[in-house]
Amino acid sequence: MIPEKLGPWTKTISREQLIRYAAASGDFNPIHYDTEIAQQYNLPGVIVHGMLNMGLFDNLLTPLYAQGFVLQEFSARFRQIVRPNESLIFSGTVKRNEDETLHVTLSVQAADSDKPAVIGQAILRRLTRQS
Repeated sequence: MIPEKLGPWTKTISREQLIRYAAASGDFNPIHYDTEIAQQYNLPGVIVHGMLNMGLFDNLLTPLYAQGFVLQEFSARFRQIVRPNESLIFSGTVKRNEDETLHVTLSVQAADSDKPAVIGQAILRRLTRQS
């Protein structure tokens, strides 16, 4: 059975995880690890990589992968800054299920915020077997 709701899934991203993500992605922008430099750019301090938040949406899609769906399209918009050590809530909704195609909306926001930090949309299709 395809769930209507995905999540919620809660995650806290540490400063150590930011450094590890920077090493894995090659994104060594100092606003993600150096407080002083981040503040020079009028940021409140170190911020989480937007692409890291976006990549974590995959955890919500895992139950759909287990049912034979594969990701076909994905898009995201960054709306708010996410800070390390904030409690983040990831959630999603399966909007349409037509012809073995799922349209999913995704959101992540800080637990103490009423606005999403990142919103996303995904289209998944059921993998069909060739005989």
